[in-house]
Amino acid sequence: MKVHRIVFLTVLTFFLTACDVDLYRSLPEDEANQMLALLMQHHIDAEKKQEEDGVTLRVEQSQFINAVELLRLNGYPHRQFTTADKMFPANQLVVSPQEEQQKINFLKEQRIEGMLSQMEGVINAKVTIALPTYDEGSNASPSSVAVFIKYSPQVNMEAFRVKIKDLIEMSIPGLQYSKISILMQPAEFRMVPDVPARQTSWIMDVINANKGKVEKWLMKYPYQLMLSLTGLLLGVGILIGYFCLRRRF
Repeated sequence: MKVHRIVFLTVLTFFLTACDVDLYRSLPEDEANQMLALLMQHHIDAEKKQEEDGVTLRVEQSQFINAVELLRLNGYPHRQFTTADKMFPANQLVVSPQEEQQKINFLKEQRIEGMLSQMEGVINAKVTIALPTYDEGSNASPSSVAVFIKYSPQVNMEAFRVKIKDLIEMSIPGLQYSKISILMQPAEFRMVPDVPARQTSWIMDVINANKGKVEKWLMKYPYQLMLSLTGLLLGVGILIGYFCLRRRF
């Protein structure tokens, strides 16, 4: 009887367990832990796996959409910004003054984007600095800055507009306050109802309600059931392996 129960529960486990899929790969350890904690906090089953190129996060296929959306609305995974060491390596050949100025300008944009990305609710931030242009026989046109911020609708980002403009003004010497343009756009919620979880709960309720009948049936037809379940288990395993490999490759 014990063997029959084990076989029966094993088959149920295959039916009730979805195929896991990769969520993100090559993540730093600390960021992967933060993302995993956020998913667990919102009752999304996830696991991490250490690999040669970093940490891989995996979730159940039925929870993939909600996991991606939850992390996106919280600014994960974090963007990697260029540093001065990468822009001006020690072994770099001499560049023209124009090229050097463009690199410095790009680093300023990256620095401001990095600061804005640290704000609560900011999903993505883009900054473009227009350098002053010099026309022969006329004064130079002043610099200007355009900022685009995608933010979580859970945060009232408009309340920080003035502080953001002050931050940008102080980050670029000589920049006029009136030359700062900021566009903010709230992100859309694209979460889906947790239908698979409700379906699993319904199945378990039916099984628990008919537990006695199931055990009697197992005792009456033990060998026939074992043969049938063995074939079914093999077929289910082949199908699950096929779809998992197909999705991965």
